[in-house]
Amino acid sequence: MKTTDELKICPYTGLRSFTEEESLYFKGRDLQVDQLTALLEQNKFLMVTGASGEGKSSLIYAGLIPNARAGFFKAKYSNWVVADFRPERNPVGNMAQSLATQFNSNPVTVETELRRGYSSLVDLYTNSSFYLGDEENSAEEFSTQEIRDRKRKAANLIIIVDQFEEFFTNPENFYNESPSSDSQIVVNLILETARIAIRKNLPVYVVCTMRSDYIGQCSAFRGLPEYIGFSQFFVPGLKRKDLKQVIEEPALLSGNKIAQRLIERLVFDIAEGVDQLPILQHALSRIWMMADQGSEEMDLIHYAMVGGMSVDELPDEDISRFRLWIKSQPEHQQHFYKETGLARIIEIHANLLYENAWDYYSQRHPAQPITQQEAKRIVALSFSCLTKIDNSRAVRNRMSLEEITGIINSPTLTTEVVGEVLNIFREEGNSFIRPFKTADPSTHHLSPETVLDITHESLIRNWNKLNQWANREFEFYSTFLDFQKQLGRWKKSGKNRGFLLPVGPLSYFENWYKNCKPNAGWIMRYAEAREDTGAARKHAEETLADIRSFIRRSARKEMITRSFMKYGPRRIASLFAVVVMLVLSGFYGYNADQKKNNRVIARVKSESENLLKSREVALPEKAIYLLAAERHDSSSLIPYLQNLGYRDRVSLANEVYKQILCFNKHLESPLKSSVFELLARNLSDSTEGGDP
Repeated sequence: MKTTDELKICPYTGLRSFTEEESLYFKGRDLQVDQLTALLEQNKFLMVTGASGEGKSSLIYAGLIPNARAGFFKAKYSNWVVADFRPERNPVGNMAQSLATQFNSNPVTVETELRRGYSSLVDLYTNSSFYLGDEENSAEEFSTQEIRDRKRKAANLIIIVDQFEEFFTNPENFYNESPSSDSQIVVNLILETARIAIRKNLPVYVVCTMRSDYIGQCSAFRGLPEYIGFSQFFVPGLKRKDLKQVIEEPALLSGNKIAQRLIERLVFDIAEGVDQLPILQHALSRIWMMADQGSEEMDLIHYAMVGGMSVDELPDEDISRFRLWIKSQPEHQQHFYKETGLARIIEIHANLLYENAWDYYSQRHPAQPITQQEAKRIVALSFSCLTKIDNSRAVRNRMSLEEITGIINSPTLTTEVVGEVLNIFREEGNSFIRPFKTADPSTHHLSPETVLDITHESLIRNWNKLNQWANREFEFYSTFLDFQKQLGRWKKSGKNRGFLLPVGPLSYFENWYKNCKPNAGWIMRYAEAREDTGAARKHAEETLADIRSFIRRSARKEMITRSFMKYGPRRIASLFAVVVMLVLSGFYGYNADQKKNNRVIARVKSESENLLKSREVALPEKAIYLLAAERHDSSSLIPYLQNLGYRDRVSLANEVYKQILCFNKHLESPLKSSVFELLARNLSDSTEGGDP
């Protein structure tokens, strides 16, 4: 940029909160700023609550703090030291880092001091150069010049705990309905600091911002509900005249122009409920960008170009311009404008970025291309990681780039690739993911340790894709909790077969595994403790191996049942019959071959002769064998019978004759006649005094 170029600053912040530097553009809250200033002056503690999207953080950073620095806050000193932090995953560490920055100290030393006692924060301030102490005693200890220097540097201290609900939404801070030890330390520190400040009249002030729907959970911290009841400020919704001020004045202050009909239309389109201000601010920032960064007068045509209204509602002179513009857009993007409205602007913008993330990456990295499908997968999984459902509420979930890449779990999609794809959501004017890209080159690339966060929860509620991703991820997690119970029982039983999954739950959990595709990174996300990353990863890998083994063994156990369910008993029976026939055919073929072997035949004959002599073998079996042997070796039956004793001969011959009659009583054969003659002759001889 040349030194003669005009630097254009957007007066609207989009989804992010106003900063202290942007207080000039923070409008519509003058009354509330005065009210909470008076309340904090008196009580030295303030819990600012309100619905999501009502501008609690902006009210503090762009309202209260500038008001105090300007001298409208009655305090002991004219200077202010502001130590602000969010609890995030490490409340004590974040608090220590903020205080160390302001007091020019070592964060590790400050954290050690904070853990020693609940009055340590007050001690840190009273022992610093920001606090004068007893001025009468100071006159004896220091020279006049030193006293002047100390007075010039003396400052009031204000502690800001932004997004206080993170004490409840992050599992590191709140698990199984109980706060962690670090959460207890920070809450006790701020409560004790406020108590000492009131008792000793110290210029120390504590401000917290929290979504009002988390007030009930504050009872988990002893003493906190009493302080909230003692000093709480609920941020109300803006009235019509305040909304007009929010829309019009920032544009005028930045030297831009905005049409009155656009102001009226925006105020008319704002719906009741949550997310009014984030939706409005994002719409205004998009309109400003569409109006050539405010070079044109912001008007209805620009509102239509961002999806706020349909072309049919535009003035006649703007319809042709809009149609020419929409035709110039890629065809796959034109369908986004079929449904329009103020609440649709976030959705349309997010969908455009989602579709263009692949092209955005490819233009910057032509030597390392990725497919559009891979880019969409990166975006979908990344935003799923950055959201979660907490007690039926959609909330943000901060994660590092390295953790997100581990869940994506693709060798070619490194942290560098994932970070570059997500950069489109960090560009100026988009502001969907923080940290944002700024003019500072160091912000252009993300390191693996960089913690990412969705700018505002209104994005979750107003981008249907993200809402679906978040709900789908919650379903995966809920199923995983159920699966862990089954897995735990199986492991406790020593991996006993009886504790494997039956066919119904098995099909359900197999479907979950197929769609969720859990990996070690995904399991680590829901680990109870993350202090030791190495131990957490090892545990996650062991859990993943157990999951696969449990499902595989359960499937093996239910294989037959599932086959009957899939094909039906008739088809299974038919298939089984075919298999049996094939096996038997092979067996009989093999058996026939074996019979050709004389040694096998001789062995069978030898064993049969022993069985024929045995009294344990019944006559019918002996008769059937003799008939079968006769077929194999004709003329063997009669000689065998003649060699037997009288009783055995008659009994066995009689049984053989019966078997022949059973087979076919009308059959006339030489064998039948020979057996009959043998029987007749032996019976005749018996009556004539032959064999007894």
